[in-house]
Amino acid sequence: MKERKTMKTVKIAFFDTKSHEKAFFVKSAAQIEDEAAADGADIETLEGSVHFEFDFFLDHLNEGTVEMCAGHDAACIFANDQITPSIAKKLSELGVKVLALRSVGYNNVDLKACEEAGLKVVHVDEYSAHTTAEFAIALLQTLNRRIHAAYNRTRDGDFRTDNFVGTEIYQKTVGIIGAGKIGKAAAEIFRGYGARVLLNAAHQNPEFGQKTGAEYVNLTEIFKNSDFIMLFCPLVNETRNIINENCISLMKKDAVIVNTGRTALIDSKALLDALNSGRIRGVAFDIYEEDRQNLYGDDWSAKFIQNEDFEQLLKLPNALLTYHQAYLTEENLSVVARTTLDNIREILSDDGQCKNLIHAS
Repeated sequence: MKERKTMKTVKIAFFDTKSHEKAFFVKSAAQIEDEAAADGADIETLEGSVHFEFDFFLDHLNEGTVEMCAGHDAACIFANDQITPSIAKKLSELGVKVLALRSVGYNNVDLKACEEAGLKVVHVDEYSAHTTAEFAIALLQTLNRRIHAAYNRTRDGDFRTDNFVGTEIYQKTVGIIGAGKIGKAAAEIFRGYGARVLLNAAHQNPEFGQKTGAEYVNLTEIFKNSDFIMLFCPLVNETRNIINENCISLMKKDAVIVNTGRTALIDSKALLDALNSGRIRGVAFDIYEEDRQNLYGDDWSAKFIQNEDFEQLLKLPNALLTYHQAYLTEENLSVVARTTLDNIREILSDDGQCKNLIHAS
């Protein structure tokens, strides 16, 4: 048996902590130590000899809380923690070497400022495809069949079924924009419903299309022909406002849009006009992160939300909003925790290589 190296302690300042996250990160850290201690494990590198220590903070990482990172090797953040140039500089000055996002998206981080400060930024490269795909379809069916409204009405002792008429997915056309792993998982589920599936992706996979009966088409065809439009694409310059006034003008009048990606994939003004006028039937979001008030995970029921578009959406009967819930399964939280900790230890290893390192463009 190889001689075991002394474990290196890595201290992590964990921000915007939710109660459901702590157990998964602590469990993953223990698994990593157990693997290093097992016979036959590779213990010759830092990757096999890390002991993680966490300081879990409820606060977001911002100008007022950045000093909490003193004495830590890494800061772990989520989607609504805004990393500005001044925060990046301060993190580096405090000795933080790694900024680890436990999310896929990273448009909340000034990557250039982090690079200039010598701060390495890593992220979770993907969520469980089935976790997000299943939730997106649950959103679609909830909105389509008015399940949320029926639940509230029934609890109030009102047993009318007025305005609850939906449509079948069977033999309808579903347009999937962003046919990566999540989009493909959704396509397979929709095949089970008996729907026609149209795919739009930067990289087409003809073999997948043949296997599922899905068709790769351009965006115009998706907008013109789809009864249900599902957004699974990342937010980049090319996809910002990928749904806009012109796109909406091409859609069927009873089209439903479901977005489990970034809010800015859809032009808010064009969407609100379409919803208010009845130009489309409805929309469902799982996240509305453009508010910049860091709403996620907090109770704002007695506070003022300073975003007119968001407040309008909340009041519309044909809009359904959840708040960053799509990723919340036991399976996915386990993946997020393990990937995040692996990212940190790989960056802090001797060679510092990590496939989830994000570079400033």
